[in-house]
Amino acid sequence: MKRGLKILLISIVFCGLFCFAQCKKDRNKPKPDNPYGLPNATQTGAGVFACLINGEKFIAGDKPVYGNGAQLREDTLAIAGEPTLGAYFKGIQFTIQTNIQQGKIYYIDSVMTIAVYGTDSTCEGISSNVTISYSKTGTIQLAKFDTINKIVSGTFDGLAFPIPGCDTLHVTNGRFDYHYYS
Repeated sequence: MKRGLKILLISIVFCGLFCFAQCKKDRNKPKPDNPYGLPNATQTGAGVFACLINGEKFIAGDKPVYGNGAQLREDTLAIAGEPTLGAYFKGIQFTIQTNIQQGKIYYIDSVMTIAVYGTDSTCEGISSNVTISYSKTGTIQLAKFDTINKIVSGTFDGLAFPIPGCDTLHVTNGRFDYHYYS
């Protein structure tokens, strides 16, 4: 009886230590800021560009490709994300012209703040021409615009890109975080 009690106590202590170590490990892990499996909306220049398009994840590749990044030229900021895909190209780009400020919300107006979706895929498959679609709705918010460390980050939501001959693409829950170049 004493031996059984001793084994039970050792098991309880061991399980308690294991659970404590696991809880501590989980506590240090950053919690997701969204339930969709997108990268967190960071503000460190982490190279993040992600959103949902019609409820499906759109995440820019973690390797730099031609269409990923941010650039500031004079008073125009361009931000773009292109996921690493197999057979075809698709990408989203924003352009904010003039009055670039941290914390500001920019409304897509197709003149001073532009949102573009480009793809060489149609409803039927791959096309030889890139289809460009402009959104006339939505917002972009610059959470961080750091001109010393050259970091731009923020969120975007409510974009709608009508694709000729296809459905409209609805973009929600977007986030970006890049070191920009000028």
